[in-house]
Amino acid sequence: MIRLEKAVIWVIVAVALGAIVAWPWYVHGSVVAARAAALPSPAPVNADYLERDKTIAFWEKAVREHHRGDMLSPSTLSALYLQRFRERGDIGDVTRAGHEAEASLRAQRYGNASAEVALGSALVALHRFKEALAVTRHIETYDPNDAAMQIREASVDLELGRYGQAKVTVDDLSRRSRTAANADETVPADTLIVRYDELTGHLARARERFERVTAYGNAQFDAPAQQRAWFYFRDGELAFEAGDNDAAIADERRALAVFPNYSEANRMLARVDCALHRWQECLDAAKASAAVVPYPEVLGYEVDAQRALGDASAAAQTDDLIQTVERIGNAQHISDRLLAIYYSEHGEHLDDAYAIAQRELNVRDDIFTEDTLAWAAAMDGRWNEARIRSAKALRYDTENSLLQYHAGVVALHFGDRVVAKDRLAGALALNPQFHPFYADDARAKLAAL
Repeated sequence: MIRLEKAVIWVIVAVALGAIVAWPWYVHGSVVAARAAALPSPAPVNADYLERDKTIAFWEKAVREHHRGDMLSPSTLSALYLQRFRERGDIGDVTRAGHEAEASLRAQRYGNASAEVALGSALVALHRFKEALAVTRHIETYDPNDAAMQIREASVDLELGRYGQAKVTVDDLSRRSRTAANADETVPADTLIVRYDELTGHLARARERFERVTAYGNAQFDAPAQQRAWFYFRDGELAFEAGDNDAAIADERRALAVFPNYSEANRMLARVDCALHRWQECLDAAKASAAVVPYPEVLGYEVDAQRALGDASAAAQTDDLIQTVERIGNAQHISDRLLAIYYSEHGEHLDDAYAIAQRELNVRDDIFTEDTLAWAAAMDGRWNEARIRSAKALRYDTENSLLQYHAGVVALHFGDRVVAKDRLAGALALNPQFHPFYADDARAKLAAL
């Protein structure tokens, strides 16, 4: 059970890093209703987050006692710091988690898988994916057939854009999933498979599988509230990408009911409300999210809402805050992709946006980094590179509105009207209101073709 929980948390961390991505919601009438009836009901929620500081204080005291050979206390403390990071977004907790994991490994180097798991999770949170991959492979030497470790490795492969390597694991897990005796035990594997399917252009299949993942993930009464809320948060992303905005809003509110003040759920609410031009609701959700984790993406929603509501002064202050995030709040470069996206979308610091997107490519060469660099290049007038990067971003024809829209604009710049029409129409087919400004622009461009 412990190994299962670690695998679930690892996949959630890795997938959550791609938060910008959305998975569509596929609905099929009576078939869905019958399938839903066979799924388990949500378990009562354990508000474990209310005791997080007290529990951490207990284990901090245990670590300070410096018992000879104690590898358990720092390893446990590392895992707790990581969970508090997922709940509150304090990158300092990730640094502390890494430190305690290393302390545990100094006490016992060989066979200390729990400490290595925590260290690998900390490295993923810091976007040090190649180092995380190395740690994961070392854990696998203890048991090469450990499915939990295979899921970890494949999750990092997806972050690095190593889709071929991930597919080997995904295919194997898919075979095992079909013969598994207990559906709840396949939650980590199915979460990974959904992520792979979403990235490689199989959104309907991904959505169908994720319905089961969410049900079984929320049937685990002893799971952290944040972890359970994450499944509803992802459901909201699925719904939004499919254009079911009412369902998306309902899902995020459900996530907030499970884990109040969940920054990811509020971020997604801001995204949907901005796309719908519900500016006050967007502003409220963005402020709630930024109060926990002031990422450039959610601050960008705040800027857009403030401008739309006529508060130019507040918008300018928020824009300044985003630039401050770049200067002093992004030492680990965790926000690089989000900064490049914000600057590109708002026509600001375009040379910087391009440079930041290039830097991100050195960290992970996945399809979303390629798309970020493509759009940054296009907005900076580097259209030839934009065309190359956009093609790489859509090498699996990923069904994502922003990727499709970006490719359509690039194709239109080069006079390829057929491709432009196909891509722009594809973006709107996924969600007619996928973006507060680009959706209308896609319609205008299509009308002119």
